[in-house]
Amino acid sequence: MAIVETVVVAHVAGICLLLAWAIVARGKVGLIAGYDGDLPPEREAELARDAAAILVVAAAASGLLVVDAWTGAVPRPGALVTLAVAAPVAWFLWKWNVRRDSGTN
Repeated sequence: MAIVETVVVAHVAGICLLLAWAIVARGKVGLIAGYDGDLPPEREAELARDAAAILVVAAAASGLLVVDAWTGAVPRPGALVTLAVAAPVAWFLWKWNVRRDSGTN
């Protein structure tokens, strides 16, 4: 069963890394859900870097599931992966959706 889980998680991680690459290296910020193109170029680049970082963290965190499948050494792997992904996503949503005093997003 570890081989199946490895293949499935590798596909998911690969898609996350491909999206991160497309957003940063190819400038495809339109791939970010909810982005409507209203930021200046420097803020758009920052948004792209943050979104790509979240995708890389998600890919890395899903690797814990593979480690657990092969070794059984990770305590509560589902909860750890959920926290490892949810915390950066919450930070990203807070950073880009909470208005600052300066009037920028």
